[in-house]
Amino acid sequence: MKNIPIHVSVLIFAAAAVFSITSCKSQNQESGSCGEKKCQGYVQKSPENNRYLGLTTGQTYIPIGMNICFPRFLTDEEEVFADYEKKFAQLSKNGGNYVRIWLSHPFFEIEDSKAGQYNPKKIARIDRLFDLADKYGIRMKLCFENFIELATKKSFFTFNAAPPFDKKIYSKDYGGEFETTDEFFTTQRGRDTYLARVKVFADRYAERTCVFAWELWNESSCIRIKNDRIKVLKEWHSYMLSRLHKMFPNHMVVISLPSYDNTNARNNVYPALNADPQNDVTQVHNYLNEGRALPICVQPTDVLCADAVNSMLKLTPEKPVLFAEVGAASPNHSAGPSKYYEKDSQGLFLHDQTFTPFFLGSAGTGMSWHWEYYVQKHNLWYVFGRFSRAVKGIDPIKENFVPKYFETKNLRVYVLDGKNTVIAYCRDKNNSWATELRDGIAAKPLSGEVVSLSRFTPSAKIADVYFPYSDTSAKIPVDAPLPEFMRSAVIRISK
Repeated sequence: MKNIPIHVSVLIFAAAAVFSITSCKSQNQESGSCGEKKCQGYVQKSPENNRYLGLTTGQTYIPIGMNICFPRFLTDEEEVFADYEKKFAQLSKNGGNYVRIWLSHPFFEIEDSKAGQYNPKKIARIDRLFDLADKYGIRMKLCFENFIELATKKSFFTFNAAPPFDKKIYSKDYGGEFETTDEFFTTQRGRDTYLARVKVFADRYAERTCVFAWELWNESSCIRIKNDRIKVLKEWHSYMLSRLHKMFPNHMVVISLPSYDNTNARNNVYPALNADPQNDVTQVHNYLNEGRALPICVQPTDVLCADAVNSMLKLTPEKPVLFAEVGAASPNHSAGPSKYYEKDSQGLFLHDQTFTPFFLGSAGTGMSWHWEYYVQKHNLWYVFGRFSRAVKGIDPIKENFVPKYFETKNLRVYVLDGKNTVIAYCRDKNNSWATELRDGIAAKPLSGEVVSLSRFTPSAKIADVYFPYSDTSAKIPVDAPLPEFMRSAVIRISK
């Protein structure tokens, strides 16, 4: 596609998209391709309860999954797709239904040689990814961009197949049209350049049901805009959210902001940008960070999750909230993933990252970031299955859950009080990543713990208890002492 003008190349791929979508709809439904079998209906904010998500089929949708944004170490196409299939299969097998993908990673980047020219081989790869997602019933949140300036001097990541954080083909220094990042974000020419690339995806995938949402940019307030960054981004987000909603009428559109680990993010960035009424889901990122971050970033993982989710629910009480990136990083994110992952073969981080956000009133699980370094390395896919079992049969839309919280001597108790059900995630206060992974203090069983949930449903007699770490369950009288367990328990009572 070299030397083809932008308007011509867009038309070529728009025509190809018509064929793709038409042929997609005529495929054998048993193949699972194109969402005909596994991904039925589009994801949307629930019209009945604005804090949760549903499908246009009428079903409630609880997003269960994680970031699997790009291939970290592989470059060969067949190896990459074999690896994606393995991950999607494991996630789906364990009740997962949701991932995040970066379309700007070199493996998927369609605009890889010159602005306005779109590589058909890369589009074919994305077609293949869509079909794989459909096959396993996985909805994808697709992030369009991640660069922070037009040209950077060094890579942020050092692993093989690392994504760049610049876009040299847009820079005048490398034959592009833009002098500065500010120019890209403040001119109509810059907006049109962004939208021309988006149009390729809209023409091709706007009817695909395996889309969870389209994400404008990864952590956009990290972009190195020199003048009035927040003001520029606020205007840019508003403009793009409006345009993309028209381009993707079936899909949600969202923004992404960086770690909630400093006062600027909390006091300026999140209130100014996340509250845009056109932003369909309020997302938050944060990590364990033993560096210069706020003290909350070294607290137990469930406490870190509670801080972030509760802050977002307060900021935008009328929207669904998702903890879209959560994990354990090296101090100040200076050396990639946390050293504690090496020891965490039992998934302490992942259990709390997955369970806690939902029990705080989030629309779904937290999304762990380190897919290869952590989840795949320790084969922790079963954690998603244990969350799925813990909430099986729960409909948060119909329940209209009200999040509540209390503590006992040994437990932090995160409660969802609903119309017909009370369900609580109970976390051992004596155990955390710091005690077990940093200090080497083994978790001790808790025995005889009493969690008084009768205050929410005085007439109930029996409680169902599930223990995520042992994958066992029991029935006990309400407010009776819990059987012996390790680290966490989920208690469910029918009113």
